[in-house]
Order: sequence, then C-alpha cells, then structure tokens
Amino acid sequence: MVRDMGLSHREFFRSLQPLEREWQCQIRDDGVLIHYDEGEIDIVLGKEGRRKIAAISLPRTEVRFGFSRLSALQREKFFYRFDLAYRRGGG
Repeated sequence: MVRDMGLSHREFFRSLQPLEREWQCQIRDDGVLIHYDEGEIDIVLGKEGRRKIAAISLPRTEVRFGFSRLSALQREKFFYRFDLAYRRGGG
C-alpha cells in the first residue's frame, strides 16, 4: 500500500514517537520496521518533495507500507492508530 503524505521525513519521525511507546519499532534512515501483534509492518519513505498549490509550497513524501502476517482487521486497527498519530496536532 502506498500513501502520499503531506510531511517531511523529519515530521514523519517526530509523529512516530508516540507509537514507539506502544509498539516495538526499529528505526532506519529510510523508514521503520514495526512489530505489531504477531506480524510486522515495514514502512519505507520515498524521496521528500514539494506540493505546490497556488503560491503555497507544502512538503510531501510517498510512504510505502508492507505487511507481513497481519489480517485485514489487524491492518485496519493499525491504520486507525497510525492515522491518529499523524493528524496535525499528534495523537
């Protein structure tokens, strides 16, 4: 699964901090491996870019999610918590 997220790499890792207290995370320069339930989620960050809307320039990063040994329900629960952490303002 791929998401185009409106953030820089620095912002990605900052938003990840609350999740590190809940899940075992192995941080890498290009992303993170999360041990979740009995499976794993491998998150790989693409190159940082910019999204231009009129005179505004916003950060953007393509984020790839790879799942191993997780059911559809486990993935849904993961994304619910992940999305809370990555909303502007944190979670």
